[in-house]
Amino acid sequence: MKWRYFIGTLVAASLSISALNAASKERPNLLFIMTDQQRFDAMSCAGNTVLQTPNMDRLAREGVMFSNAYSANPVCVPARASLLTGLSSVNVKVLANGDINNPNVPRAPTFDSVLKEHGYAAEYYGKWHTPYHFTDCYDNDVKVVGNKQVDAPGQISAYQAWLDSKGVMKKMPGDGELFSARNMRPYRPIELDWNHDHAHASVDEKRKLKAAQVSQYGCIDLPPKVSYPAFTADETIQALQRMKDRPFTLTCSFDPPHPPMVVQEPYFSMYPPSRIMAPESIDDPMSDSPYQERSTRRDQVHYRDAEQIRSMRSIYYGMVREIDDWIGAILDKLDELGIADNTLVVFTSDHGEMLGDHGLHSKMIFYEGSVHVPLLMRFPGRIRAGTVLKAPVAGMDVAPTILDYMGMPIPKSDGMSLRPFIEGKTVEHDVVAYASGRLNPNYMIRHGDLKLMMGQDPTNKCLDGLYDLKNDPLEMRNLVVSPVSPEKNRKQAEMMKASLIRWLKKHEPQRASGIEKRDLFRKG
Repeated sequence: MKWRYFIGTLVAASLSISALNAASKERPNLLFIMTDQQRFDAMSCAGNTVLQTPNMDRLAREGVMFSNAYSANPVCVPARASLLTGLSSVNVKVLANGDINNPNVPRAPTFDSVLKEHGYAAEYYGKWHTPYHFTDCYDNDVKVVGNKQVDAPGQISAYQAWLDSKGVMKKMPGDGELFSARNMRPYRPIELDWNHDHAHASVDEKRKLKAAQVSQYGCIDLPPKVSYPAFTADETIQALQRMKDRPFTLTCSFDPPHPPMVVQEPYFSMYPPSRIMAPESIDDPMSDSPYQERSTRRDQVHYRDAEQIRSMRSIYYGMVREIDDWIGAILDKLDELGIADNTLVVFTSDHGEMLGDHGLHSKMIFYEGSVHVPLLMRFPGRIRAGTVLKAPVAGMDVAPTILDYMGMPIPKSDGMSLRPFIEGKTVEHDVVAYASGRLNPNYMIRHGDLKLMMGQDPTNKCLDGLYDLKNDPLEMRNLVVSPVSPEKNRKQAEMMKASLIRWLKKHEPQRASGIEKRDLFRKG
């Protein structure tokens, strides 16, 4: 009897383990792909008639495209913290890039940590640029960019070791070239490059030049398929092969099209400047803009030159297209492994890039080029293919949406799951973003076609701004300062301010009084 009981127990245990393994294999996977500094319209599926992105388009065609998705904070470190946690910049205590090592940042759960707690394998490859303690949930050593204050491997040194493994030798710049420390290779600068005038200097002089990321524009001297994004794609594809037999969450975080804006052939020449239009708003006088002060800074002068901006956009489009090609390789790997139908794929970016809109470059502001980002999701059988949603949504909504579709508990969040939107049940939803600074607006709220930008209290010296994106998609007329219809626009501005105050009282009550005290219609 004891023997039969023992055999029966073993059989039952074996069946239970088999059932668990079967259930485990049915659990969905997550593949989270992101870029850095990719604006909303840098995809052909978003209406770009020059840049072609067949693989981003494929995700849109086979899933859902949110055509009005907004960064929670249009700069790297805080935007990424909000994407991971679903919390606002204020509540996650990451207001700006300088907070990357802020000791007060809470150990809030992320969508990856929740999945890890529920038995998922979790790995992260590519650019990590947010407080490092959020990497605790990953099974691999996450490499950091530009942060030497933590004991972690560096992404750039790992890339250079990868180049060595591929037999790509270091190379010094020749005449007409400058030096890329990231690639340890020369690049041929375009005129917009801040050190362009030094391209004919000696090698020693070139090596001594101070070259911030944002200053570099040109064609990098690299063989095919060994670029910085190729390294991230290679690690991601290897991880898919390794993780395919158990439920996983895997992030592929590409650095481009973030500066330095250098790209190798064939991408450098793929979109000639002659085919690219300069932005319609490049000559905006900015007289009624919340960003008057920014527009007068010395580093912005070159970005009012239409020819220079066409060349800049040419490189930027090439960088995005290279990323798109690598996304295609990653999606093909999902198909090859037979796991595409059981994998939620999310594609987004942390923030955008002005690319000469309003004569500006870079990010950190609430104009569409900087704060409006791509957001695509594909989940076969659970997200209807070809869905396009125009309702405004926020970066804080990404984490709860992922966890909802993955069947996981959703921690406290300042966002909401977008699943009702995707399933045709759009609900009332204000989109709010934050940016630090005393000379620029700190809060943005979008509701319907209206967008309001405000300083966070009476001490902020910027103009506040109201824009009607339906009638003024280029954001050329600030309806607070230069109303089309004074009475109507004043009511709209007051309504939007009241909506922002309601949102703050619910999510950031400590910030509401500053907005309440601020006079929208003061003269500056």
